Amino acid sequence: MSIKSEAKLTTFEAISMIVGNSIGTGIIAVPYLATKNSMLDVIWMVGAAYVINVILHLIIAELSYNNGGVQLVKSFEGELFHGVMKKVFSWIVFVVYGLAIMIGVSGNINGGAQIFVNWFGLPLWLAQVIYYVIAGIVVFMGMKAVGIAQKYAVILLMGIVAVMTVGTFTHPVNGFYTAPFHWNNLLALYSMVVFATSANQAVIQVVKGLDGNPGKIRKSIFIGFGLSSAFVLVVTLTVLLGTKGTIDKELAYMQLGESIGKWAVILAGIFSLFALLTTFWSNTLALRDVVHEQVGIGNRVSWLIATVPCILFAIFGVSSFIILTRIMSGVVVLVSIMLVLTYGKSRKKAGASPICGVIGTLPFQILMVVSTIVSAIGALIPLS
Repeated sequence: MSIKSEAKLTTFEAISMIVGNSIGTGIIAVPYLATKNSMLDVIWMVGAAYVINVILHLIIAELSYNNGGVQLVKSFEGELFHGVMKKVFSWIVFVVYGLAIMIGVSGNINGGAQIFVNWFGLPLWLAQVIYYVIAGIVVFMGMKAVGIAQKYAVILLMGIVAVMTVGTFTHPVNGFYTAPFHWNNLLALYSMVVFATSANQAVIQVVKGLDGNPGKIRKSIFIGFGLSSAFVLVVTLTVLLGTKGTIDKELAYMQLGESIGKWAVILAGIFSLFALLTTFWSNTLALRDVVHEQVGIGNRVSWLIATVPCILFAIFGVSSFIILTRIMSGVVVLVSIMLVLTYGKSRKKAGASPICGVIGTLPFQILMVVSTIVSAIGALIPLS
C-alpha cells in the first residue's frame, strides 16, 4: 500500500522525532520514581525497556505501513473491526485513544507551565496558556517544521545533558543509591521507564516521513530508542548522584541544577522545557492526524479541535504532573494489547513482514502483551 505524507523527513530528522517524543514528560518523572528504588533497578529497567520498546515500535511501524501510514485508530478500523458495528467501534477507540493522548498533553502543559512559574512568577493559568501558544506554533506550521525543530532540540538537549553530567562530578556526589525493595515501587518504575522511552505516535510519523522505507524505518527505531534510553539513564543517575537532600520535586532535574549551581539551574530549566516541548510537538501532531483521519477536515483546524480541550483540561482538571503522566502511561499500555492483536491479523493478511521479520512472530507478540499488562499494573498501583 502506498504511503501518503505531507512532508519528507531525513533519517536524522526521523531519529530526532523518536528521541524528541520519548524524552519528554516521562524522562522528567523517572528520577522521582527512581528514588523509591535503587540505581541497579534503574539500570536494568532501562535496558529491559529498550528491548521491549524496540520490539513494540517495530510492530507499530509495520502495522501502520500495512495500512498506508495511518495512525492506530484507522489501523484498528481497517484490520480489527468488521460488520455493521465497524464505525461504532472505530469511534469508541477514537475517543478513548484520543483522550489518553490528551491527558498526556495536559500533563505536558502543566509541566511546562511549572517552569514558567518558577522563572517568571506567573499565575499558573497564564503560564499554561503561554506555553500552549509557544509550543503550538511549530505544530501549526506542519510536520516538516516539527521534524526540523525536533532535530535542533535533540542536539541542544544532548549538549545540556553532557554539560550537566560534567557539572555533577565537579561537586561531591552521593553514594550508590539504594532503597528498600517493594514490588509496588519496582512495577511503578518499570511502567514509567517503558512509558518514558516510548514513542508510539512518532514512529508512525517516521513511517510516513521516510516513505515507508523498511531499512530506514528500522534504523531510526534502533538508533532513536538507543539515544532516548541513554538520555533516561544518564539523567536519572546524575539526579540520584548529584542532588543534595531528598528529591521532592516532580521536575527532579531542576533540583539537580540547584545542587550544582545557579548556571546549572538555568540549564536544567532549559532542558526540562525543551524535553517537554519535543513531546508536545509529537503528541499534538499525532492528535491532529487522528482527528484529520477520522473526520476528514483540514490539518490546522484538526489541530485546534484536538488541542483546545488539552489546555482546558490542564487549567481546570488534574494539576499534578506525576498523576497525569501515570494515568497516561496506564491507558496507553492497555491500548497496546489491542495493538498486538491487530498486528497479528495484519501480518497474516499481508503475507510478508518487511519491517519486523522474526521479531514480529507470535512469541514476541505474547511478550508484548505480558509487558503491557505488567506496565498497566505498575501505572495504577499506589507507591509504597
